[in-house]
Amino acid sequence: MDRLRVLVSTFEDLQKDRIRLEGRIRSLGTQMKETYFEELARDVRSLEESVAKEIAVELEGDPIYTAYLKRIKGVGPVLAGYLIAYLCRPRVAKIWRKSRSVELPKYAKVLEEKKDYVVVELPPVCEVAGNPSKLHKYAGLAPGSKLSRGERVGYNPKVKTLMWKILMQFLKAGAKTRCKYAELFNQVKQEYAQRCPKPEKGSWKLKVHLTSKNIVMRIFLTNLWITYRQINGLPLTSPYPAKLGEQHKIYKPEELLDE
Repeated sequence: MDRLRVLVSTFEDLQKDRIRLEGRIRSLGTQMKETYFEELARDVRSLEESVAKEIAVELEGDPIYTAYLKRIKGVGPVLAGYLIAYLCRPRVAKIWRKSRSVELPKYAKVLEEKKDYVVVELPPVCEVAGNPSKLHKYAGLAPGSKLSRGERVGYNPKVKTLMWKILMQFLKAGAKTRCKYAELFNQVKQEYAQRCPKPEKGSWKLKVHLTSKNIVMRIFLTNLWITYRQINGLPLTSPYPAKLGEQHKIYKPEELLDE
């Protein structure tokens, strides 16, 4: 498994443990608070910060980070680590055999094969995705991407959650200083609100917010896809709006860099 993938998975585990522990300490009340538990929470936070520093060190030699993601406000080393680990590095997957034969992708490299499962190495998602739309679908940003009972999930839930976290960081950065993706979100939200019909069920404001989020994060992922493929000498396809001849603004990666 890729070292960066191990680091971000370890960071995620420590972060969840630290949040649970701090919540448990708060539930004790003032009478039951003990120094031991508070010191334990500080130790877990220290480990979390140590892994975050190691992620930053690991990224310094990656051109996707140094030449692109590092220049976008709101995308720190940890979020950049998640993006690169999940989308720009080779993946190792264990596929369980539910039947006698398992149909593997042509690009899968078998590392281990057992009676009940097979372990394969897969190329980076940005390499396998021949166009941005496939990457949008993988990240849960395509229209209709939602969980339905009894149906197979058609996207990576962790990457979809990551998209939400990155947008929140864009908005936080935009509240303090100029962030081009935060400005883009506000612009898209204002424009979409003017043409968005009121839904039969649910909140209109929530629909405007979530749809605007998906639009902006699709632009963000498209630019990441373009940057990855340019660095690695892979072919690019024309943007979908350009194929249709629509008068939509097409944002190039360099246009939305803050530094």
